[in-house]
Amino acid sequence: MQPGPAVFSPLSMMMNISTKQFGLTRLVVALLALTSLLSACKKETSTQKAFREHEEAQKIIDDAEIQDYFTRHNINSSKYQRLESGVYLVDADTVANGTGPNVVSGQTVQVKYTGRFIKASREDVIFDQSFGNRTLCQCFEVLVDQSAVIKGWHEAIKNMKLGTRKRVFIPSYMAYGPTGSALIPADEPLMFYMEISKVK
Repeated sequence: MQPGPAVFSPLSMMMNISTKQFGLTRLVVALLALTSLLSACKKETSTQKAFREHEEAQKIIDDAEIQDYFTRHNINSSKYQRLESGVYLVDADTVANGTGPNVVSGQTVQVKYTGRFIKASREDVIFDQSFGNRTLCQCFEVLVDQSAVIKGWHEAIKNMKLGTRKRVFIPSYMAYGPTGSALIPADEPLMFYMEISKVK
């Protein structure tokens, strides 16, 4: 016996539409629940909010302190470059722009440096230096964007070349932040004399 033509009754059509609507409704509800869950994950905590607000306020304070240092030492805008991060690169006393391409992420560099405070009350106090650190090169080796050094160092190094010498002014939020360290007070902008002595 040959099968006859398909018969579509209004009832079977309604059941088919209802099943599709039910499936679509379930999908929409699932997507809304997922969106709500993702939003909850992205919502910042009160601690995160306080940290973010502190950092935003500190950016203004640090930049003012760096500019104050520049005023005291007659460093005008033709002598420095301000990176988007807030780090400043200033020509060293003996200008050395270096040779070759800029250092890039993933390269290893040797850096000779002296770290100083910049606030008027203790400016020029050396808190750290590579000279006399018992290495043959009297330097510190950095794997760019991977070594555990302050963010400002990575930013500065990627804007330097082999042989470049700069004074690098690093705002506190790119240095030791609101916690500071054993040697560095909280919210302290810093200055480093830096020289890229080797790039691997």
